[in-house]
Amino acid sequence: MTIQVTAEREQKIRSEVKEIQKTFFCSLCNKQYKLAYEFESHLSSYDHNHRKRFKEMKEMQSSNSGNRDDRQKREQQREEKELAKFAQLADAHRKQQKEKQEQPDISGEQATPKNLLTPGNQDQRRTLKFGFSKMTPSKAPVGNMSKKPKIATKVPSVFGNDSDEEA
Repeated sequence: MTIQVTAEREQKIRSEVKEIQKTFFCSLCNKQYKLAYEFESHLSSYDHNHRKRFKEMKEMQSSNSGNRDDRQKREQQREEKELAKFAQLADAHRKQQKEKQEQPDISGEQATPKNLLTPGNQDQRRTLKFGFSKMTPSKAPVGNMSKKPKIATKVPSVFGNDSDEEA
């Protein structure tokens, strides 16, 4: 019986030692240390800190890729909405064209297009032009308007030297 008791006691001691040693295990580097000072020196070592930064960098990249995927999904949805809108506009345009073709021509007035350019419309189109081009005749000054002549005015000196006024 004493052999069993000593065997159980040794087993308990071993398990307790393993439990204590678990506290000196670095899961990041997958290293086991037997002494506390070895573990502490490992935690402040370059190798441990480098692995720690590398792990953090990987986590940041994975979170950024998730944001990137969300952004790509939103952009794709927006593009799909725009394409649907364009398709709807194209369908409406086709329907209008179809209706115009189906309407019978009753008189000659209806056959002439209403939006022919008349001289008034052409003038209106010229005034609607915009941009950074050279001066056109439409932008030239109207009438005899010219710049005002500059009038020379005497400004008193800031330095208080009135010798110029007396001379």
